[in-house]
Amino acid sequence: MTRRFNGTAALCALLALAALVWVAIPTWLIQPFAPQTPREVAWSYALKSRAPGVTAALLAAGLLVALLGRRRLRTWIGGPIAGVALVVLGGLAWFARQNHFEWMFNPLPEARFAKADEAAAWVEPEDFVLGVVHGDTARAYPVLALAYHHVVNDVVAGEPIVATY
Repeated sequence: MTRRFNGTAALCALLALAALVWVAIPTWLIQPFAPQTPREVAWSYALKSRAPGVTAALLAAGLLVALLGRRRLRTWIGGPIAGVALVVLGGLAWFARQNHFEWMFNPLPEARFAKADEAAAWVEPEDFVLGVVHGDTARAYPVLALAYHHVVNDVVAGEPIVATY
């Protein structure tokens, strides 16, 4: 008995590979504590912002290919390959809608402040701070705290801001 190439299963696998590459590039390029060039950040943003639509289209294409080629997928290898490819496509379509960058950088949910003379209990005079001044209001965010959270959502003089390090 000769085995024939199953083009339907191969096409499903190729669609899954395309979705994986599309989603993996921004995840690979934007890593905590790794340097990125402006070009890499631009590529990551462009791919990440289009990923939900691209992965949905690839999932729809995979489902259509599997539906139209379902007779060819009844082989001992075609069905499992297409099945795994469709599960991968579904998982990547879900993942593309997640903000996985927040998984790496947990924002500080509630910034709490103290007057400058009271902050000496946990901020040493030689500690670095990130300062923000807007109007008559000033805030200082200790870099040691930002090094863990990377992001603080705050309101300074009635204006929402994001402080990041």
